[in-house]
Amino acid sequence: MSAKPENLAAVIEEPKARLKTIVRPIPSPGEGEIVVHNHAIAANPVDWKIQDFGIIINKYPTVLGSDVCGIVTEIGPEVTKFKVGDRVAGFAGVIYNKDPDHGAWQTYTILREVATMRVPGSLSFVDGATFPMAFATTAVAFFAKLGLPRPDNVLNPYGPGFLVWGGSSSVGTAGIQLARNMGFRVFTTANPKHRDYLMSLGASEVVDYRDPHVVVTLIGLASAAGTPIQYGFDAITEGNSSLNCCKTLLGSGKKGGKLVLSNDWPTDDPKPEGIEISQTMAALAALSEVKLGTWLFNDYLPMSIERKTIRPAPMVEIVDGGIEAAQKALDKLQAGVSGTKLVVKLD
Repeated sequence: MSAKPENLAAVIEEPKARLKTIVRPIPSPGEGEIVVHNHAIAANPVDWKIQDFGIIINKYPTVLGSDVCGIVTEIGPEVTKFKVGDRVAGFAGVIYNKDPDHGAWQTYTILREVATMRVPGSLSFVDGATFPMAFATTAVAFFAKLGLPRPDNVLNPYGPGFLVWGGSSSVGTAGIQLARNMGFRVFTTANPKHRDYLMSLGASEVVDYRDPHVVVTLIGLASAAGTPIQYGFDAITEGNSSLNCCKTLLGSGKKGGKLVLSNDWPTDDPKPEGIEISQTMAALAALSEVKLGTWLFNDYLPMSIERKTIRPAPMVEIVDGGIEAAQKALDKLQAGVSGTKLVVKLD
């Protein structure tokens, strides 16, 4: 006789508290929702930032986390695209709906159908967990904030240069691949040790972000290629990254460039004139940009993974220990990783 399933969860009981492993009730799906038995959960910077700074979440206790991959165990009313037994990955919604049943760091998580993607049998659960939040962040950046047309079925010969600052980050690797699929010549910054890997994802040029002449170098490379950089995506948005993005756009594409940030403007320096600056947020893919999110998760990502025009990135590092290793994963991420996505396996 098989053991009764239980929902082991890493719970944060109050602001800034350490995660505590408990057993929660297995959640039940509502309309347009599914329940997933998680086999892999990926850590994101927002997880430790919520914990460390006491931000975003205003209701405790709760379950953090956004990226899950596993098997559908139950479907709610009006769900038409998934069935019990399907392999899926999804963007868990706790950061916007504040419902712990929608948090990732537990054995069973509720996902909304519109934020769930089918995962082929050729892709591991660990790799599947790398996609949701990074691509939600990037899709909102490209299509809602920069106003670019969706790539759909083709690799478009678009023309202009596209800058991705922080290319080895999870969001950065998503940005490189999506920009490449849209036909842009992609310029990115990263530690030089990641150069070959990022070029394999679609970057044309990789420049050391620590180089004191990084802006001049980027402008020179774009000029030599005959592709002025008109669009920028600051995938890390920290220190002087956003200011350097602006300087690169102004020096290469002149006025009229567009830059999207992954966080608030990170410096006391005033925003330069001549650049349209906006900010992306993954949650918008499930809220005001839900049509975009539905296209991304239900259509574009599964199609692109099948065609191998999008692949799991960055390189995965598995954190052993199951749900009880959630805090270890967040601590490791906060301490700093480079070119790595931390994923916890549950079995």
